[in-house]
Amino acid sequence: MVLLLVLVALIAVIAAGTWVVGYRPNFQTASVPIPPSNASPVTVVRSYVGAYNHRDFTTMTALYPSMRSFDQSYRHRALGTMKDLKVTGSRHDGAYGRQSPRWTVGVEVNFTGLRWSDISYEPGHNGWNYDLQRIGPHRAWRIVDEGVG
Repeated sequence: MVLLLVLVALIAVIAAGTWVVGYRPNFQTASVPIPPSNASPVTVVRSYVGAYNHRDFTTMTALYPSMRSFDQSYRHRALGTMKDLKVTGSRHDGAYGRQSPRWTVGVEVNFTGLRWSDISYEPGHNGWNYDLQRIGPHRAWRIVDEGVG
C-alpha cells in the first residue's frame, strides 16, 4: 500500500512539473473538416483556427503543410485557445510582385490558456497575419507563413 502511495505521489509530482514547464496532453476534442479546394483564404484561416482550438492536428497540418515539421512538438506544449476570431483584412499580397500567388488574411483573436506557454502570442487580444498560397494539384489555398499583424 505504501509503495502504491509513493508511486501515485511520484506520478503527481512529475505531471505537475511537466505542466509547469509547458507540456500538455493536447487531446483532440473535435474533427474539423478540411475546406474544399475552391474555399477562400478566409475560410481556410477560419478552419485552421477551429482545428487549432480542437487540437485537430491532421487538419492543422493539411491547411498549414510546413507545420508538419513542428507537428510533434505542438502535440505536447501549451497552445492556448484562440477565441473571438475577427477577420480584420483579406488582400492580395503584392510584396512578391504583381503576379504574386500569395494572399494575406489579418485576424484578431483573444488568446486564453497560455500560462507557461513558449509561443509568441500574449494572453488577451492579438493581431496576427496568415499568408496563404495556392498549393497542390487542386491549387487550394494553404497557409505558408504567419506572424504578428
